[in-house]
Amino acid sequence: MFHKALWMRQWKQGKYIILLFWLISLYQLPYRYYKAAQMELHQSKMKIDDYTYYYSYYFQTYDGVILFQGAALIALACFLIGWERNNQSTDFLFAMPFKRKDIFLTKWSFGVLNIIAVQIICWISMYGIKNISFHIEYQIFTPFHRYFLYATVVLVAIYTFALFIGTITGNVFSQSSLTAILLFLPYGLVLLISGFVYSNTQGSVEALGEIEHQTHKYLQHASISSPLEFFSIVYDYHPIETFDDYGNKLSSVPQDNPMERTSLPSPWTLLTPFAYIMIFLPLSIFLYARTPNEHNGKILLFPSLQKWFMICTVLCFGLFGGRVLGGRDALLSYYIGFFLTSIISYFIFTRLLKLKFAFGGK
Repeated sequence: MFHKALWMRQWKQGKYIILLFWLISLYQLPYRYYKAAQMELHQSKMKIDDYTYYYSYYFQTYDGVILFQGAALIALACFLIGWERNNQSTDFLFAMPFKRKDIFLTKWSFGVLNIIAVQIICWISMYGIKNISFHIEYQIFTPFHRYFLYATVVLVAIYTFALFIGTITGNVFSQSSLTAILLFLPYGLVLLISGFVYSNTQGSVEALGEIEHQTHKYLQHASISSPLEFFSIVYDYHPIETFDDYGNKLSSVPQDNPMERTSLPSPWTLLTPFAYIMIFLPLSIFLYARTPNEHNGKILLFPSLQKWFMICTVLCFGLFGGRVLGGRDALLSYYIGFFLTSIISYFIFTRLLKLKFAFGGK
């Protein structure tokens, strides 16, 4: 696996995406952490009548940290596998005296080592910033230790899954789009399934909200980013205040716990991304070693997958069409939308599966 030529090839292909991944990570984590400290320091020195300063800091993963990092890793996986299929350089790669297993493991290790290195650098940087900045008086760094552990596992799982999709798709477009769709599928299924149940049970709008809540409750555990979905670190020293109907302050009680709104999901939530890694890494190695190069450029490499792809795709589009056109008192319109979008999607994907997308290779 540790062949210098393979590592140099991966670096040549993915160096710009890797650089982008590093820049995104360093900006989103240590740089923004430092700027938050500077902002709080500036506000603490403000001299305004009737102004009392209280320290506050908010760190939520849904602000875009994992989203941007994950997008960069998906792009890297697409460059390392999908782009090779599009420019027809896989024939040259497979002609080299290396096992296909070693080629794939080099691609996987290249991304994983960069993920780990980025997380360690950001972790050390933020710990250092905390100890020399305004944060030191108000924060403990312990919650961030758990964040970096969770984020590292999630990012490795996202990258592994994106590479797996590359082993079954024949071009960079299908790899990138199918990866994004499947990663967000647990959240999309909440709307599709709840819409189906709502339209067929003729429930109330309140019942729809309850159905969506219960569906999300079960499906969220299947999401690759489930450990970070409700992860937040909050330090809020503002007192608890009560006001009358006219806006006059009645009381002001100091915070007993400035971290009361901090949410750190259980370590058990890591089982989902660990399962993605343990399942899709060996499966990817198995499939990559059996890649049928004659189908490069098509949406799917393996013809045996086309039937299942069509069934799942048509069903999802049908549920989506029913959700859009259906309603409480319009069960007929739900099924009109269901069958109409199913038929349209069937004919579209029947044609797309036969097409080849390729660029001139060397």
